[in-house]
Amino acid sequence: MPLIEDDETLLAFIEESQEHLDGIEADLLAIEEAGANIDPELVNKVFRAVHSLKGGAGFLGLEKVKELAHDSENLMNMIRNEELIPTPAIISTLLDATDLLGSMINEASTSNDVDISKYVAALQNAVSANVGEEE
Repeated sequence: MPLIEDDETLLAFIEESQEHLDGIEADLLAIEEAGANIDPELVNKVFRAVHSLKGGAGFLGLEKVKELAHDSENLMNMIRNEELIPTPAIISTLLDATDLLGSMINEASTSNDVDISKYVAALQNAVSANVGEEE
């Protein structure tokens, strides 16, 4: 059963989330292409989009969406703070996570049943592998 009582709120969240997710793939690929030459504006744009997804999901009780968005946000924050170079492997992990976020948001009523453990582990591993590491 969906945790959301208000269909209008949920529909607004889905619509807004789709807008946020629309540009993320192209933005992440551009971030990957730039590599160490980080474009703060572009990274902030993706970070804010994921942050918005997390907030909306939390408000609506979409716990798995919130958790996945939170871990994506942590990884984006490291890129944003230039603690981490966005390698192809890291961008691939973020792309996988955002693809899953999109699917989960489109099927919001069953999103809490989705097994996100593989994606969460990949995001967390990317964060922990780069904590304290100097290039």
